Amino acid sequence: MLSQPNNEFQLLLKALGYVRTHWWLLLLEVCVIYGYALQQYYRTPSEYESHASILIDNSRRQLYQSYVIGSANNARKQNMAHLLTSQEVLERLRNQLTDFYNSEGRPNYLRVFFPGSSALPAGALRNFVSISWDRNSDIYNLSCSAENPDAAHDVCLAYMDVVQAYYPEIGQREAMMKTEFLRRQIASLTRQIAERETNLVDFQKRSPEFMNFLIVDIEGQGRVKLQTEINAIEDKLETNRATKRLMLETPSAKRGEHSALTAAISAVTQQLTDLQYQLQLTEQSEDANKEARIRTLRRSIDEKSSMLARMNDQEVQAFMKNPLASEDVRAKVKDLEVEYRVLQIRKRSLELRVEQLGRREKKFAQPRLEFDRLNTELHHQRKLLQSLYTKEQETALELSAGNAEIYRLAEPVRNPERVAPHLAGYLYGSLSLCLFTLAVTIVLLMALFPRLDSEAEVNRLNLPVIGKVPQMRFKAETVEELPSFGLEHLKIMNYRILRETKDIPCPVIIVTSPHAREGKSTVGHCMAIAAHAPGRRVLLIDGDLLTSRPNRFFGIHEDQTAGTRGLIEMDEKTFDPSRLIVKTLHDGLAFMPRGERIDPTSLPKFLQPLEAVLPLLRKDFDLIIIDTPPLFASDLAHQWAGVADLIVVVARLFVTRPRDITEAIQTCKIFSRAPVGIALNCVSLTGPYRRAANYYFSRKKAKPTRLAA
Repeated sequence: MLSQPNNEFQLLLKALGYVRTHWWLLLLEVCVIYGYALQQYYRTPSEYESHASILIDNSRRQLYQSYVIGSANNARKQNMAHLLTSQEVLERLRNQLTDFYNSEGRPNYLRVFFPGSSALPAGALRNFVSISWDRNSDIYNLSCSAENPDAAHDVCLAYMDVVQAYYPEIGQREAMMKTEFLRRQIASLTRQIAERETNLVDFQKRSPEFMNFLIVDIEGQGRVKLQTEINAIEDKLETNRATKRLMLETPSAKRGEHSALTAAISAVTQQLTDLQYQLQLTEQSEDANKEARIRTLRRSIDEKSSMLARMNDQEVQAFMKNPLASEDVRAKVKDLEVEYRVLQIRKRSLELRVEQLGRREKKFAQPRLEFDRLNTELHHQRKLLQSLYTKEQETALELSAGNAEIYRLAEPVRNPERVAPHLAGYLYGSLSLCLFTLAVTIVLLMALFPRLDSEAEVNRLNLPVIGKVPQMRFKAETVEELPSFGLEHLKIMNYRILRETKDIPCPVIIVTSPHAREGKSTVGHCMAIAAHAPGRRVLLIDGDLLTSRPNRFFGIHEDQTAGTRGLIEMDEKTFDPSRLIVKTLHDGLAFMPRGERIDPTSLPKFLQPLEAVLPLLRKDFDLIIIDTPPLFASDLAHQWAGVADLIVVVARLFVTRPRDITEAIQTCKIFSRAPVGIALNCVSLTGPYRRAANYYFSRKKAKPTRLAA
């Protein structure tokens, strides 16, 4: 057969099989859990509660909070609740409760708070009192618990008195603590600012050269400005050279023809230069209207550039029509040469200054980082100090508006109904724990103790099944007592055995199992009963020399004959097999009991005498069934396997482990050449399968019909 994988339904069936066989363990776990829960329930002392409520009038505070945005009202109430359950308040509650206990004559119901004539510590009282608040109002709810209603009422009354008397002292404590904290922070921050200022002054004194460099850089003589000037000079140099080439290439004209146009171009050029300089200054400024001014200057520069381009085109056209005079050309070329040399000198000077400035920047890179860090820290601390001053002013205003009055809304009451313990809670908790424990137990059983749970599991392991024995609720001593469905499956198994041994006149069938309590003796007995038929002789041999279970099936004493022991210890001269065999109630079914108990461990080959007797027994019977001990309990079963023609290994569902049945088959193949088959014991059959067996093996008499033929 092909191996079939497990699915969720098969796993569920496995789990249900473990529940079926180990129900006593699961029931024991449930009983233990519920017993422990009930024990804890009855051991837990009763708890009663008393409730009261107070109103803290914070109208002035609410008026202040309406002007101060962002005040955390719920956070303030939570802090107030923590203060009202603080160690100091509990100490006062302890004193108040002690005075009440002494003044009332030491009542018995309050002795739980005074073990050994002394009050409980203040920390222990926190388990008996609690306070909560309403999010939408200034109402605080007090709750006290004790082992009886009177004690809870008196503790709640004392706690309310303590809260009412102590609140004026702690009502402003939060604001006062906040004010004190802010003052300490301001003082600490002021000292830090003074230290930063001192460090900055010391740094300036230590680095005068760096400060001079910084002043020069701040005044606008930095590298960026110098590079901008160099770029402007380079543009002028290119313009100068282009103008000179134009002058030299254009033919000369008469004197004074282009003086007016040249003057206009010079004026527009000067205006354009001024606008560019203004744009550079505006870009480096920090004016609020910086962007608007930059856009205006750029529009003006674009207009002047367009005008200058048109005038240059006009001048070029004029030069082409009316060239300059030779004297003017020479004068202009001379001026252009002078301007060109001046611009080169300025450019070299500026480049030298840029190099010097770069060397100084590299030299003062680390001092500048230190100076910037000191300035940044000082600026941050000054902003933080300003914020702390603002918080201090707000806290002072809150402190002035923090006065409040207390009103009792509900006095403590005696509640005769206990609030704990609740039986339902223990039962629900036990139910959850039981479900979890049962699931874990079943999983552990499936993981640690795997077994054969169904025929599907046997098919998945590809085991050689020779037959099935249904689960029967009572023991059958005769064939009439066998249920019809059981007899049908036993007949089928016998037919299969005869088919496997059809070439052997009298086959020897060995019935064994991996371990004890798997039903091998019962299966052997039922096989013998089902195999008996008219004209057929069957012999059942009790080959288990350690127990005597087959004897009780037939009501035969184990020492009625010498039995198997006599067969092993026989004397060949006086041997008579008929003296060892006992007839049963069934015709053709004989039984050989065990005889006296024998320990075969000292005789490793004690079955050698049987080899000489077995041919004689084969002549007298048609089938021999031998019940042997478990394979893993004694080597006796190994020796019995050597004389078998067919070995039937009994595997009981919900008991036998798959590993054990596999090892049992391998063991039989080592000690015998006979084929091995599996007999599934205790197979559950449903109603339709049971009713189907009645078709062949029903022993009910047919009732004649009353209808006419």
